Amino acid sequence: MTRRALICGNGALPAALVAAMPERPLICALDGFAPEGLAVDQVFRIERLALFIRHLQDAGVTEVAFAGAVARPRLDPALFDPQTALIVPRLLSAIHAGDDAGLRVIISLFEEEGLTVRGVADLAPDLLAGAGVLGAVAPKAQDETDALRGRAILSALAPVDVGQGCVVAAALCLGVEAIYGTDALLADVASHRAQRHPSTGGVFVKCAKGGQDLRVDLPTIGPDTIDRCIAASLSGICLQAGHVIVLNRAVVIARADAAGLALWAQP
Repeated sequence: MTRRALICGNGALPAALVAAMPERPLICALDGFAPEGLAVDQVFRIERLALFIRHLQDAGVTEVAFAGAVARPRLDPALFDPQTALIVPRLLSAIHAGDDAGLRVIISLFEEEGLTVRGVADLAPDLLAGAGVLGAVAPKAQDETDALRGRAILSALAPVDVGQGCVVAAALCLGVEAIYGTDALLADVASHRAQRHPSTGGVFVKCAKGGQDLRVDLPTIGPDTIDRCIAASLSGICLQAGHVIVLNRAVVIARADAAGLALWAQP
């Protein structure tokens, strides 16, 4: 019998994933990173990760999934239990590595204990953007050219494990998503647009990193993303089909359509 646990971070994604699953999983959250709209069954700390994994096994859990945003935690040496202390070098390498490299270490720790790690594509494929125009507004020729340029930029950055998004206008890169995330990127573009050419137009491109483990940390957009793209005077959003989660899809599409913002996904 399969029993699942969902290991949560901040945001609305964990609740959306639970709503798409046939049975409620065991809801677990890293201390300080509670999900929105979900009652948490188990709170854990990285310093006691080995004990937490043992707790999952004792509860009959055979599969785990990860969802939600988590910042790199600061570890308290006084809190390590003896079992977790043995894997401190691996935990430190995960914390100080790039996003994908660090998550691969965490995944391996669960898999080595016999737990299967599942991804959104397995558990809730309807949350992912399908190929094509998602709303009523199709991209213009310049939007498609900017999207192509954006994907080339993200492809070039993938080997160094940096970012899942960038903004391109008139073939010029206005910004690249780094450790501070999508909101910071779009806010930065919005704050500088009046001072730079072009002052309007452009595309926010969102993709998974090349070589990324697609079971965790998939790129995600939601209604707030649309609002921030409007504030940044963009004309479109281009997603990687099958690799980007769209939260509250109906609201996302309605807001994009109302603003005349093209929203589409490419293979």
